[in-house]
Amino acid sequence: MKTVIVILGPTASGKTDVAVKLAKKINGEIISADSRQIYKYMDIGTNKPEKLQLKTVSHHLINITEPTENFSAGNFVKLADKKIEEIYRRKKIPIVVGGTGLYIKALIDGLIKIPSNKEIRTILTDYYKKMGLIHCNKLLEKLDPKTAKVIDEKNPVRVMRAIEICLLTDKKFSELKKETKKPKYNFLIFGLSSDRNELYKKINTRVDRMITKGLIKETAKLTKKYAYASKNAILQNTIGYSEIIKFLDGKLSKKEAIDLIKQNTRHYAKRQMTWFNKDKRIVWIDSENDPLKNILVKSFKNITMD
Repeated sequence: MKTVIVILGPTASGKTDVAVKLAKKINGEIISADSRQIYKYMDIGTNKPEKLQLKTVSHHLINITEPTENFSAGNFVKLADKKIEEIYRRKKIPIVVGGTGLYIKALIDGLIKIPSNKEIRTILTDYYKKMGLIHCNKLLEKLDPKTAKVIDEKNPVRVMRAIEICLLTDKKFSELKKETKKPKYNFLIFGLSSDRNELYKKINTRVDRMITKGLIKETAKLTKKYAYASKNAILQNTIGYSEIIKFLDGKLSKKEAIDLIKQNTRHYAKRQMTWFNKDKRIVWIDSENDPLKNILVKSFKNITMD
């Protein structure tokens, strides 16, 4: 069975750096599992790999769609499967890297196949527009408390879908059992762990670096390119952009916006770890203790090419 290496972890844990170094060592190519790096022009705010990293190692599923288009876990799995096969045809090893737990889980375990309902979707969309995301999250908490605790509460598409599934099936999304299937690949799943205080320091430093690199200018350019950007669900619900939009709209001071980005990113990292800690298949690697060497040692005997 073909091997696919997965490197996951919370934001700012150093996944990209480790993945690029690993790809060089084992002749690999990287598939991004990041629900925001798929969007064009959202570069600084999503902390996309540096140009040198993109030049050094082939990256896939970055900059593939406009920031006005919704992109589902199903879309990701379809494209990721295709890229994995292409990479193997080139006699290389696929390395899936990212922090979007839903994408990674969908690739490894498959998705629950539940049809959507246009009528319910329309009702929920109207409810979201009228009541706002906070009330939608409260509704999900009533319908499915477990899912509400781990879902990306700032992502209206996922929140609406979770509510829709509850209404369609009369079951909690968290209780639905996925269809068992034979794994398509030999997944070696590694997670980068960090001391919480150290991770938070890295997050704060990263946000400061984003501001220095031009996050405010990038956000302003996006709001100009997309006239309705301040109402755009993707931008408005992406940490970094949503806070800067509020600053540009005069609702926050620059300092307040920066502090809020740091706070929201820390909260997001905590939610990511809550999600990942449920998966006992993940082999955790200390991000501060030569993670590349440890991943190489643990994966060397388990890599298969056919």
